[in-house]
Amino acid sequence: MARLLVSVRSATEAVVAHRAGASIIDVKEPDAGPLGMSPWPTWIRVRQALDESVPVSVALGELPEWRSEVPPAVPSRAWSGLAFRKIGLAESGPRWRGDWFELMRRLDGSGPSWVGVAYADWRSAGSPSPDELLEAAGDSPETVGILLDTWAKSDRLRIDDSLVHWSGRVRERGKFLAVAGGLDASSIPGLDVLEPDIVAVRGAACEGGDRRAPVVASRVERLAELVSELGRVPCRRG
Repeated sequence: MARLLVSVRSATEAVVAHRAGASIIDVKEPDAGPLGMSPWPTWIRVRQALDESVPVSVALGELPEWRSEVPPAVPSRAWSGLAFRKIGLAESGPRWRGDWFELMRRLDGSGPSWVGVAYADWRSAGSPSPDELLEAAGDSPETVGILLDTWAKSDRLRIDDSLVHWSGRVRERGKFLAVAGGLDASSIPGLDVLEPDIVAVRGAACEGGDRRAPVVASRVERLAELVSELGRVPCRRG
C-alpha cells in the first residue's frame, strides 16, 4: 500500500500532518525552491515532536548550493533519528555524478539513507534525465529510493508510457519509488499506473492549496484516504 508523505515547515505542521494521516513527514522550506532546505534546528524540532516510529526525511536543496565557497554546515547531531535525505540536481552540470557521489561520501557516517531525485521536467531544470539519475542511483548502495518530482512547482506531473516503464525499472533496481510534482486530490488516483510506494505533497495539504500556507488537517485526511486506495485495484502497466 502506498504511503502519504507531507512536507512541513515546522514541528507544529508536522504534528498536524501526522495526526491527520501522513505516514512520513518531510522537512523543507518552500520559499527556498522545490527542495528548499530548512535550517537544521527545524529538523531536530520536528523529529522531537513526533514518535520515533514516524519516518522523517529532509530536503537539502540543490547540488550547486553545496559546491559554493560556503556550503551549508550541518552538525552530526542534526542527522540523528532521520530516515532519509534528498538533494536535487538542477543546474548541476556535466560533473553532477561525481559531485553527487562525493557529497554523499562527505556526508556519510551515521547519517540517514539517500533518496535520488529525478525531475520529470529535467530539461527546464538543467538536471540529469530520469534515466541518467536511475543509472547512477542503481550504482549507489546508499541510495534506497527515487523521488520523481517536478522542478517547476507551477507544473503538474504528466504521466506517459515512458514514465510507466521507467517506474518499473526503479523497482527492478531494488529502489522504492516516491512520486510528487504538484499533486492534488484530483491527480492522485491517476498515479495507480506508476504503483508508487510513497505519494509526496505539500501544496495540496495546505490552506487554499498554497504551498506557502499552513498545513490543514482536513486536507491531509482527504489525501491520506485517496493514497490508501492506490493499488487496491490491479492495474496493467503500459
